[in-house]
Amino acid sequence: MRVQIQVIGLQGAAKLRRFAAQKLDVALACFPDGIEAASVRLRDINGADRGGVDKLCRVVLTLRGDAVLVIEELGSNILQAIERAAERLRLRVSRQLSRAHT
Repeated sequence: MRVQIQVIGLQGAAKLRRFAAQKLDVALACFPDGIEAASVRLRDINGADRGGVDKLCRVVLTLRGDAVLVIEELGSNILQAIERAAERLRLRVSRQLSRAHT
């Protein structure tokens, strides 16, 4: 699986990339043959000087057979947004792949 992680407007980009990669690996470990590529975008929508629910984790996953899944999670804490997105992604991939096999 090819993984691309982009961080925009957030402090600690290297740490966030590692954290997101680890969460993605754990969430998708059960589906090693079903996934071609993943793209993760972590972004502070309103900029670093403004608070609130403006941290976005967007994951675009390409499954074998050309199905594409998109998960977006918005929150005030980027780490929590990454964790929620990874969990939602795991559930969605599981459902999608089980449909493909029936």
